[in-house]
Amino acid sequence: MAGPLALQRRRAARSVAATRLNPDHVMSSLTKMLSILDVFSSSATSMTAEEIAEHMGFSRTTCYRYVKELASVGLLVGSNGRYTLGPRIIHLDYNMRQSDPTLNAAKPVIQHLVQVTGGDALVSTLFDEQIINVMHESGAENLQLGFGRGRIMPLFVGASSKVIVAAMSRARLKRLHERHNAELGEFATDWTAFWRHCQQIVESGYWISRGELDAGFVGIAAPIRTASSGEINSSLSLVFRAEHFALFDEQVLGKLLIDATARIGAAT
Repeated sequence: MAGPLALQRRRAARSVAATRLNPDHVMSSLTKMLSILDVFSSSATSMTAEEIAEHMGFSRTTCYRYVKELASVGLLVGSNGRYTLGPRIIHLDYNMRQSDPTLNAAKPVIQHLVQVTGGDALVSTLFDEQIINVMHESGAENLQLGFGRGRIMPLFVGASSKVIVAAMSRARLKRLHERHNAELGEFATDWTAFWRHCQQIVESGYWISRGELDAGFVGIAAPIRTASSGEINSSLSLVFRAEHFALFDEQVLGKLLIDATARIGAAT
């Protein structure tokens, strides 16, 4: 019969094995490793492993291991002890643009919209309580937008974000409000006002923002409802200089957008 010490060792071994095999544990480690990619930005284009460890709160040993793994698959590139984002990201971006059903369906639609209206067109998508611009088609004026393709949008600022957020269920909006109420700004002063504002956006079918993201520009957006799931995770926007937008009938432009998003959604 095994003694108490042997039994303790067996239990410890089983515990370690279970932890290693636990998908939640593996995913947690993977999430932490991939979160290193978010450290890099236009103001922090390269970092040492030590700087990354300090920024992320990782031990140096753990950070060195994560950085080595990311570099081995091309997500990071090291040179003279500093790391930058790697070429694998560009390859993944290309594959996404070729395979994403929403982007494939949107491309001819927004090209037509740009030709007809002269404005810039954007497709924005929700992920992990963030909204990012994933497609940008420049119009006749080739506007220099502060939030072009690849940029994370504010959740509650701008028509592109608002039409996506407003389409969420009441329960999801409640959770979003609780976690991000400090970011609401002029969107709403409290939960009741927030909910009513979202309902107003949904009932309208489209929304207009004036100078919220870029001074002197007006954006108009409508949500894209995916036919296969019935969900709304993306939006289509047109952006104009204010004087250009003033030439349009807002309701006609809104209907044009709603029809366009219906065509995109039907193909996804």
